[in-house]
Amino acid sequence: MGKLWRLPGAAVLAGIVGLLVRLAYLNNGFEVGTNLPLSGAPTMWLMLLVAVAVVVVLALLCRGKHRQFDQCYTGAFSSGRLVWNAGALAGAVLLVVGGFLALLTWVNSPLDTVNQQRTVSIAWALLGILALLAGAGIYFLQVQMRRGRPILTGWTALPGFACCLWIMANYYTYWAAEPSLGRYGIPLLAVALSLLACMEMGALAFGKVKTGQLLFLCLAAGAFNLMALADGLPLADTALYLGMTLYLLSSAGVLAENDAKPAGLPPCADHCPQCAGCAPMGTMKEPEKKKKGKAAQS
Repeated sequence: MGKLWRLPGAAVLAGIVGLLVRLAYLNNGFEVGTNLPLSGAPTMWLMLLVAVAVVVVLALLCRGKHRQFDQCYTGAFSSGRLVWNAGALAGAVLLVVGGFLALLTWVNSPLDTVNQQRTVSIAWALLGILALLAGAGIYFLQVQMRRGRPILTGWTALPGFACCLWIMANYYTYWAAEPSLGRYGIPLLAVALSLLACMEMGALAFGKVKTGQLLFLCLAAGAFNLMALADGLPLADTALYLGMTLYLLSSAGVLAENDAKPAGLPPCADHCPQCAGCAPMGTMKEPEKKKKGKAAQS
Protein backbone atom coordinates (compact mmCIF):
# COMPACT_ATOMS: atom_id res chain seq x y z
CA MET A 1 0.00 0.00 0.00
CA GLY A 2 2.89 2.35 0.72
CA LYS A 3 4.16 2.14 -2.85
CA LEU A 4 0.73 3.13 -4.19
CA TRP A 5 0.80 6.35 -2.19
CA ARG A 6 4.38 7.21 -3.05
CA LEU A 7 3.80 9.09 -6.32
CA PRO A 8 0.63 11.05 -5.38
CA GLY A 9 2.13 11.69 -1.94
CA ALA A 10 5.31 13.08 -3.47
CA ALA A 11 3.26 15.39 -5.68
CA VAL A 12 1.21 16.65 -2.72
CA LEU A 13 4.35 17.22 -0.63
CA ALA A 14 6.01 19.09 -3.51
CA GLY A 15 2.87 21.17 -4.02
CA ILE A 16 2.68 22.16 -0.35
CA VAL A 17 6.37 23.15 -0.27
CA GLY A 18 5.91 25.16 -3.45
CA LEU A 19 2.79 26.81 -2.04
CA LEU A 20 4.68 28.02 1.04
CA VAL A 21 7.60 29.28 -1.05
CA ARG A 22 5.21 31.07 -3.42
CA LEU A 23 3.47 32.77 -0.50
CA ALA A 24 6.85 34.11 0.61
CA TYR A 25 7.63 35.18 -2.96
CA LEU A 26 4.33 37.01 -3.46
CA ASN A 27 4.72 38.81 -0.12
CA ASN A 28 8.39 39.77 -0.46
CA GLY A 29 9.33 39.66 -4.14
CA PHE A 30 7.35 42.63 -5.51
CA GLU A 31 7.17 46.39 -4.99
CA VAL A 32 4.18 47.55 -3.01
CA GLY A 33 1.70 49.43 -5.20
CA THR A 34 3.27 48.71 -8.61
CA ASN A 35 3.51 44.91 -8.35
CA LEU A 36 6.82 45.12 -10.22
CA PRO A 37 9.35 42.42 -9.28
CA LEU A 38 12.22 43.37 -7.00
CA SER A 39 15.54 42.89 -8.76
CA GLY A 40 17.50 39.99 -7.31
CA ALA A 41 14.91 39.12 -4.67
CA PRO A 42 16.01 35.87 -2.91
CA THR A 43 12.44 34.56 -2.90
CA MET A 44 12.30 34.81 -6.70
CA TRP A 45 15.33 32.54 -7.11
CA LEU A 46 13.99 30.21 -4.44
CA MET A 47 10.67 29.97 -6.29
CA LEU A 48 12.45 29.12 -9.55
CA LEU A 49 14.64 26.56 -7.79
CA VAL A 50 11.65 24.85 -6.18
CA ALA A 51 9.70 24.77 -9.46
CA VAL A 52 12.62 23.19 -11.32
CA ALA A 53 13.28 20.76 -8.47
CA VAL A 54 9.65 19.61 -8.46
CA VAL A 55 9.74 18.92 -12.19
CA VAL A 56 13.05 17.05 -11.98
CA VAL A 57 12.08 14.93 -8.96
CA LEU A 58 8.70 13.93 -10.38
CA ALA A 59 10.28 13.13 -13.75
CA LEU A 60 12.85 10.87 -12.04
CA LEU A 61 10.11 9.11 -10.05
CA CYS A 62 8.23 8.35 -13.28
CA ARG A 63 11.23 6.88 -15.09
CA GLY A 64 11.46 3.19 -15.87
CA LYS A 65 9.64 0.55 -17.84
CA HIS A 66 5.87 0.89 -18.02
CA ARG A 67 2.92 -1.01 -19.41
CA GLN A 68 1.17 0.31 -22.48
CA PHE A 69 -2.60 0.86 -22.38
CA ASP A 70 -3.20 1.56 -26.06
CA GLN A 71 -6.86 2.42 -26.68
CA CYS A 72 -7.75 1.04 -23.24
CA TYR A 73 -8.84 3.86 -20.93
CA THR A 74 -10.61 1.42 -18.62
CA GLY A 75 -7.53 -0.76 -18.26
CA ALA A 76 -5.48 2.29 -17.23
CA PHE A 77 -7.90 4.11 -14.93
CA SER A 78 -10.32 1.56 -13.44
CA SER A 79 -9.71 0.67 -9.81
CA GLY A 80 -11.48 -1.18 -7.04
CA ARG A 81 -9.96 1.07 -4.38
CA LEU A 82 -12.42 3.47 -2.80
CA VAL A 83 -9.78 6.15 -2.19
CA TRP A 84 -9.05 6.66 -5.90
CA ASN A 85 -12.71 6.52 -6.93
CA ALA A 86 -13.71 8.94 -4.17
CA GLY A 87 -10.87 11.30 -5.09
CA ALA A 88 -11.90 11.42 -8.75
CA LEU A 89 -15.57 11.95 -7.84
CA ALA A 90 -14.66 14.70 -5.36
CA GLY A 91 -12.67 16.34 -8.14
CA ALA A 92 -15.70 16.08 -10.42
CA VAL A 93 -17.92 17.75 -7.82
CA LEU A 94 -15.44 20.62 -7.42
CA LEU A 95 -15.24 21.05 -11.21
CA VAL A 96 -19.03 21.32 -11.30
CA VAL A 97 -18.94 23.89 -8.49
CA GLY A 98 -16.21 25.82 -10.30
CA GLY A 99 -18.18 25.70 -13.54
CA PHE A 100 -21.29 27.04 -11.83
CA LEU A 101 -19.29 29.85 -10.22
CA ALA A 102 -17.66 30.66 -13.58
CA LEU A 103 -21.11 30.99 -15.14
CA LEU A 104 -22.15 33.28 -12.29
CA THR A 105 -19.02 35.38 -12.86
CA TRP A 106 -20.18 36.08 -16.40
CA VAL A 107 -23.90 36.43 -15.64
CA ASN A 108 -23.34 38.85 -12.74
CA SER A 109 -20.79 41.00 -14.60
CA PRO A 110 -21.90 44.57 -15.48
CA LEU A 111 -23.28 45.27 -18.95
CA ASP A 112 -21.47 47.82 -21.10
CA THR A 113 -24.26 50.13 -22.25
CA VAL A 114 -22.24 51.41 -25.23
CA ASN A 115 -21.27 48.06 -26.79
CA GLN A 116 -24.12 46.08 -25.22
CA GLN A 117 -21.62 43.50 -24.02
CA ARG A 118 -20.70 42.25 -20.59
CA THR A 119 -17.46 43.52 -19.13
CA VAL A 120 -16.31 39.96 -18.38
CA SER A 121 -15.19 37.78 -21.29
CA ILE A 122 -17.67 35.28 -22.74
CA ALA A 123 -14.88 32.73 -22.13
CA TRP A 124 -16.11 32.53 -18.53
CA ALA A 125 -19.54 31.38 -19.68
CA LEU A 126 -18.01 28.80 -22.03
CA LEU A 127 -15.64 27.69 -19.26
CA GLY A 128 -18.60 27.23 -16.94
CA ILE A 129 -20.46 25.06 -19.44
CA LEU A 130 -17.43 22.91 -20.24
CA ALA A 131 -16.48 22.52 -16.56
CA LEU A 132 -20.02 21.33 -15.80
CA LEU A 133 -19.82 18.83 -18.65
CA ALA A 134 -16.32 17.74 -17.61
CA GLY A 135 -17.50 17.05 -14.06
CA ALA A 136 -20.46 15.07 -15.38
CA GLY A 137 -18.17 13.17 -17.74
CA ILE A 138 -15.80 12.16 -14.93
CA TYR A 139 -18.80 10.95 -12.91
CA PHE A 140 -20.19 8.83 -15.76
CA LEU A 141 -16.75 7.39 -16.52
CA GLN A 142 -16.24 6.39 -12.90
CA VAL A 143 -19.68 4.79 -12.69
CA GLN A 144 -19.22 2.80 -15.89
CA MET A 145 -15.74 1.60 -14.95
CA ARG A 146 -16.92 0.70 -11.44
CA ARG A 147 -19.65 -1.47 -12.95
CA GLY A 148 -17.30 -3.05 -15.49
CA ARG A 149 -19.19 -1.60 -18.43
CA PRO A 150 -17.85 0.05 -21.60
CA ILE A 151 -17.26 3.79 -21.46
CA LEU A 152 -18.33 6.51 -23.87
CA THR A 153 -14.99 7.82 -25.09
CA GLY A 154 -16.29 11.32 -25.84
CA TRP A 155 -16.43 12.08 -22.10
CA THR A 156 -12.66 11.60 -21.74
CA ALA A 157 -11.84 14.69 -23.84
CA LEU A 158 -14.02 17.21 -21.98
CA PRO A 159 -11.63 18.10 -19.10
CA GLY A 160 -8.97 19.05 -21.66
CA PHE A 161 -11.34 21.35 -23.54
CA ALA A 162 -12.36 22.94 -20.23
CA CYS A 163 -8.69 23.70 -19.51
CA CYS A 164 -8.41 25.53 -22.86
CA LEU A 165 -11.24 27.88 -21.87
CA TRP A 166 -9.78 28.14 -18.37
CA ILE A 167 -6.57 29.65 -19.76
CA MET A 168 -8.49 32.04 -22.03
CA ALA A 169 -10.84 33.26 -19.29
CA ASN A 170 -8.06 34.01 -16.81
CA TYR A 171 -5.80 35.60 -19.39
CA TYR A 172 -8.42 38.07 -20.63
CA THR A 173 -9.64 38.94 -17.12
CA TYR A 174 -6.54 38.82 -14.90
CA TRP A 175 -3.22 37.77 -16.37
CA ALA A 176 -3.01 40.18 -19.32
CA ALA A 177 -3.14 43.14 -16.91
CA GLU A 178 -0.27 41.89 -14.73
CA PRO A 179 3.04 43.75 -15.26
CA SER A 180 5.19 40.71 -14.45
CA LEU A 181 5.10 37.04 -15.41
CA GLY A 182 6.04 36.21 -11.84
CA ARG A 183 2.57 37.27 -10.69
CA TYR A 184 0.78 34.64 -12.77
CA GLY A 185 3.47 32.26 -14.03
CA ILE A 186 2.70 29.42 -11.62
CA PRO A 187 -1.11 29.50 -12.12
CA LEU A 188 -0.58 29.60 -15.89
CA LEU A 189 1.88 26.70 -15.74
CA ALA A 190 -0.53 24.74 -13.53
CA VAL A 191 -3.41 25.09 -16.00
CA ALA A 192 -1.11 24.33 -18.95
CA LEU A 193 0.09 21.11 -17.29
CA SER A 194 -3.51 20.21 -16.44
CA LEU A 195 -4.42 20.77 -20.08
CA LEU A 196 -1.62 18.48 -21.29
CA ALA A 197 -2.47 15.80 -18.72
CA CYS A 198 -6.19 15.84 -19.57
CA MET A 199 -5.53 15.78 -23.31
CA GLU A 200 -3.14 12.84 -22.89
CA MET A 201 -5.73 11.00 -20.79
CA GLY A 202 -8.34 11.61 -23.46
CA ALA A 203 -5.92 10.52 -26.18
CA LEU A 204 -5.37 7.24 -24.34
CA ALA A 205 -8.92 6.21 -25.27
CA PHE A 206 -8.17 6.84 -28.95
CA GLY A 207 -4.56 5.78 -29.54
CA LYS A 208 -1.09 5.23 -28.11
CA VAL A 209 0.16 7.26 -25.14
CA LYS A 210 3.40 6.83 -23.20
CA THR A 211 2.42 5.75 -19.68
CA GLY A 212 5.44 7.31 -17.95
CA GLN A 213 4.85 10.63 -19.67
CA LEU A 214 1.16 10.64 -18.72
CA LEU A 215 1.99 9.75 -15.14
CA PHE A 216 4.47 12.63 -14.93
CA LEU A 217 1.99 15.15 -16.37
CA CYS A 218 -0.73 14.15 -13.89
CA LEU A 219 1.64 14.43 -10.93
CA ALA A 220 3.25 17.70 -12.05
CA ALA A 221 -0.15 19.28 -12.75
CA GLY A 222 -1.38 18.27 -9.31
CA ALA A 223 1.71 19.75 -7.62
CA PHE A 224 1.56 23.08 -9.49
CA ASN A 225 -2.20 23.35 -8.97
CA LEU A 226 -1.55 23.26 -5.24
CA MET A 227 1.15 25.93 -5.60
CA ALA A 228 -1.28 28.18 -7.48
CA LEU A 229 -3.59 28.29 -4.46
CA ALA A 230 -1.12 30.72 -2.86
CA ASP A 231 -2.27 33.46 -5.25
CA GLY A 232 -5.54 34.25 -3.46
CA LEU A 233 -7.68 33.16 -6.38
CA PRO A 234 -11.39 33.88 -6.98
CA LEU A 235 -13.77 31.18 -5.76
CA ALA A 236 -14.37 29.80 -9.26
CA ASP A 237 -10.64 29.36 -9.89
CA THR A 238 -10.05 27.91 -6.41
CA ALA A 239 -12.71 25.25 -6.98
CA LEU A 240 -11.29 24.43 -10.42
CA TYR A 241 -7.69 24.15 -9.17
CA LEU A 242 -8.72 21.91 -6.26
CA GLY A 243 -10.99 19.82 -8.46
CA MET A 244 -8.31 19.31 -11.08
CA THR A 245 -5.79 18.43 -8.36
CA LEU A 246 -7.99 15.69 -6.91
CA TYR A 247 -8.94 14.35 -10.33
CA LEU A 248 -5.40 14.20 -11.71
CA LEU A 249 -3.70 12.87 -8.56
CA SER A 250 -6.39 10.18 -8.18
CA SER A 251 -5.91 9.28 -11.83
CA ALA A 252 -2.13 9.13 -11.29
CA GLY A 253 -2.62 6.82 -8.32
CA VAL A 254 -4.84 4.46 -10.33
CA LEU A 255 -2.48 4.54 -13.32
CA ALA A 256 0.52 3.72 -11.12
CA GLU A 257 -1.43 0.88 -9.50
CA ASN A 258 -2.50 -0.66 -12.81
CA ASP A 259 0.94 -0.08 -14.28
CA ALA A 260 2.43 -2.27 -11.55
CA LYS A 261 0.05 -5.14 -12.30
CA PRO A 262 0.76 -7.86 -14.86
CA ALA A 263 -0.77 -7.19 -18.26
CA GLY A 264 -4.34 -8.45 -18.53
CA LEU A 265 -7.81 -7.70 -19.79
CA PRO A 266 -9.75 -4.67 -18.46
CA PRO A 267 -12.88 -5.15 -16.28
CA CYS A 268 -15.16 -4.48 -19.26
CA ALA A 269 -13.47 -7.09 -21.50
CA ASP A 270 -16.64 -9.22 -21.58
CA HIS A 271 -18.34 -6.52 -23.66
CA CYS A 272 -15.58 -6.19 -26.27
CA PRO A 273 -17.12 -8.40 -29.00
CA GLN A 274 -20.36 -6.41 -29.20
CA CYS A 275 -19.32 -2.79 -28.65
CA ALA A 276 -16.78 -0.20 -29.74
CA GLY A 277 -15.34 -0.04 -26.23
CA CYS A 278 -12.54 2.47 -26.01
CA ALA A 279 -12.14 2.90 -29.77
CA PRO A 280 -13.22 6.27 -31.20
CA MET A 281 -16.97 6.39 -31.67
CA GLY A 282 -17.95 5.29 -35.17
CA THR A 283 -14.47 4.12 -36.18
CA MET A 284 -14.50 0.56 -34.86
CA LYS A 285 -13.21 -1.76 -37.55
CA GLU A 286 -15.19 -4.85 -38.44
CA PRO A 287 -13.77 -8.19 -37.29
CA GLU A 288 -11.58 -9.91 -39.87
CA LYS A 289 -13.93 -12.91 -40.10
CA LYS A 290 -16.80 -10.74 -41.31
CA LYS A 291 -14.57 -9.12 -43.93
CA LYS A 292 -13.49 -12.53 -45.24
CA GLY A 293 -17.09 -13.67 -45.34
CA LYS A 294 -18.12 -10.67 -47.41
CA ALA A 295 -15.19 -11.19 -49.79
CA ALA A 296 -16.19 -14.83 -50.34
CA GLN A 297 -19.79 -13.83 -51.17
CA SER A 298 -18.61 -11.30 -53.73
